[in-house]
Amino acid sequence: MIPYFSLFQELQKNPTANFSTLAGELGITDKTAKAHYDFLLKNEYIAGVRAKYIPESIGLQTNTYILTVPDMKRVEILEKLGDEHFFTTFRNRVMGNTQGLFIQFDLPPDSAKYLDDLMLKLEEYNLVEKYEKIPSTNLKLGTSPEFTFFNNENTEWVWSISKWFKKYEKISEGLPDDIPKIQNVQKRIKPLDIQLLAEITKGSEYHHKQIDFARKFDVSPVQITRRLNFLNTNVVKYRLLYSRAKIQAVDLVLFRGKCAEERKTKLYNLIKKNPVPFDTGFELLEDGFLWRMNIPPAYTSLFGEYLWKICARLNFYKFDHNRSMLYYFYDKNFDTENNQWKASRKEVFNQPLDWIKKKI
Repeated sequence: MIPYFSLFQELQKNPTANFSTLAGELGITDKTAKAHYDFLLKNEYIAGVRAKYIPESIGLQTNTYILTVPDMKRVEILEKLGDEHFFTTFRNRVMGNTQGLFIQFDLPPDSAKYLDDLMLKLEEYNLVEKYEKIPSTNLKLGTSPEFTFFNNENTEWVWSISKWFKKYEKISEGLPDDIPKIQNVQKRIKPLDIQLLAEITKGSEYHHKQIDFARKFDVSPVQITRRLNFLNTNVVKYRLLYSRAKIQAVDLVLFRGKCAEERKTKLYNLIKKNPVPFDTGFELLEDGFLWRMNIPPAYTSLFGEYLWKICARLNFYKFDHNRSMLYYFYDKNFDTENNQWKASRKEVFNQPLDWIKKKI
């Protein structure tokens, strides 16, 4: 059972709300709101707030690979390579159809070819048995936990996947006209923005105070306010960090489906119009979809069953809870003087390869 459940729900909806706003929504005092927040924090129901940047908003594109790796020693080397690489954003060990590593990099589109060359070298050096590059269309959807479907007294989810999937048949087969277009604001990025991105994507126990940033970067609070407003409007979204294990056990899973054009589009439209109440990330692919999920174990097989019905092939991967690594924004890979990414062959291919050669 989650203590102060109403506050927890409000934080999930608005992670950056101040205590005055939270108090007004819940009909309590500012002091009580802070005391309840501190209790959730101290007892590890929540861990604070974190910003996640939108790659396309700053001229980047996500490149996803699934690496089949023969043994644990090589997995550990590749994990360290991910730590060393300037553009790694996420990695995790996978089990299921493949044993190895799921890894993502955010790069300028023109630099992706250097990353492909690096993967070929990893295969040549026998660090990976084989690899698959996921053919993205850059059409993505994210869903967040909706705790109105959570029975706090029984500590269980009461959302019906069968009722949700029944809507699939009546969903349109064409992509909607209102797909949000992400504006690329890279040319408007200031040096201070890069510093702030590195800080707010690390996460914090409390929503970051602007006065603290002003002191850290030796600028006025007004400058911080202006640049944070720019980032909040164009570049980042905020998430509440909460302990999934503390609330209820979850599976970290990935479904990689291959299906017909109309079926993958119908699934996209179903999720867009009827979001599932869990933390998931859905991506349309050229030949199907990729759906990363943090879901209660009881739903894992249910999702698998329903997705299998619409897929010619459905691959299932399970992530390792203890080896998940989400990287914060790395500010050293952006040239603030020339307003461009340091993503030449040197940074993306040569330097990581040199590191690899020393390890094998």
